[in-house]
Amino acid sequence: MAYRNPLPVAVALQPAYDTRGTGLVVVTRTIAPARGGTALPGGYIDDREDWRRAVVRELREETGIEAAARDVRLADAMSSPDGRLLLFGLLPERPVKGLPRSGATDETEGWHLLRRPAELAFPLHTLAVRAWFEGRYV
Repeated sequence: MAYRNPLPVAVALQPAYDTRGTGLVVVTRTIAPARGGTALPGGYIDDREDWRRAVVRELREETGIEAAARDVRLADAMSSPDGRLLLFGLLPERPVKGLPRSGATDETEGWHLLRRPAELAFPLHTLAVRAWFEGRYV
């Protein structure tokens, strides 16, 4: 027997605040798919990797922001039309002052705060962002 098991995806919802209010950390992608698009930090969960660890690993790799896996809670789980499972991990709100400066990584141009719902590079990211701004993940 052979099975096709698409890898699940871990996506970080990292709220951050400053004097202008609270937003979500997003990145500008420099790799396919959606090169040049805005997205939440995220990527495939490695073999035998806990999904919470994958959330904080992807956040660190794409933004330089460190977080603890124990602080991640499941905000949502969604399936894409191609059958891929996305797990959205919500992290505690943090001050922007305590975050590393935005800078290019191997996969992004850097990070910035999304201050209101917007159309992102991936439709399920758009849905998750809208749900967070509507207070559905509190």
